[in-house]
Amino acid sequence: MIVSQQHYSAGENLAYNDIANLKRTKTILNYLLTIILTFRNVEIKDFENVEKKILKIVLEGKNNVHIVSDFDMTITKYWHNGRKSPSSHDIITKSSTVSDEYHKKCEALKAKYYPIEISPDLTDDEKYPYIVDWYKNANQAILDEKIHKDDITTMCRENSVVFRPGIKDVFQTCRDKEIPFLVFSAGVQNVIQESLVQSDLLYENMKVVSNTMSFNEETGICDKFVGQLYHVFNKNNFGLEGTEYEKKYKNRKNVIVCGDSLGDIKMADGAEHETCLSIGFLNLNKFKMLNKYMNTFDIVITDDGSFDLVNEILRLLN
Repeated sequence: MIVSQQHYSAGENLAYNDIANLKRTKTILNYLLTIILTFRNVEIKDFENVEKKILKIVLEGKNNVHIVSDFDMTITKYWHNGRKSPSSHDIITKSSTVSDEYHKKCEALKAKYYPIEISPDLTDDEKYPYIVDWYKNANQAILDEKIHKDDITTMCRENSVVFRPGIKDVFQTCRDKEIPFLVFSAGVQNVIQESLVQSDLLYENMKVVSNTMSFNEETGICDKFVGQLYHVFNKNNFGLEGTEYEKKYKNRKNVIVCGDSLGDIKMADGAEHETCLSIGFLNLNKFKMLNKYMNTFDIVITDDGSFDLVNEILRLLN
């Protein structure tokens, strides 16, 4: 772990009006330091800043925080049994209900564009037009396949996602403390939601925003996508203005953002906030990408690590 050499003192330069119990504050800081240092795959560039953010989130409590997290390879694992675990798009592609032609088309798109998405040598601006083309072509392939709404349930049962260790505890902690949890993904909303439902993990405090398939009322066939096209580089607007879910997070001034792509840091732009604690899951190209991730996210979790640190922070909230 990389930490700053300057340690934050609970009695110095605290700008929080509601810190009434200095002893409790010191206890929290000591506990945070202890738990963070126990995670070997956690990297932090500015430890002092992270401590300040976590302390503010903890002291202002469960009613002033909400969570925004990517789904594919963040909520889900990257590796499973030595192979890449399925994304929400993969669950459709690998299904027995789709044609060989659709499968080949999607594999060809992935072979062409995925190396571009994960390349450590290209900038986001250089990747952007290719990723837009990929998502547009992938959505068109779904429309061409004429997928029936009932097939989504079968697809998710055949190729279930592999949840990252600790995420179920995070879901349950957020449910119990009534902390809004937004799943914000560039995947397929219908597949993500069904995957959560089948695992009994979709709670009242949660919302899924992603690319959404719409099914014809008469035929049950997917004939269009509704809402914004989301991809890894434009996740800066939830599109939830005026909704019931917006009311849940609108007045919460602290947010914890979790993602596996550098572009996921933009998810914090989807809501007004005072404090954003950003957590990046670095799954690939660790030695080439670690510095970029540490310069982007407050906390970086490497090697397909767990959500345990996130849950430890949430458990402190009263």
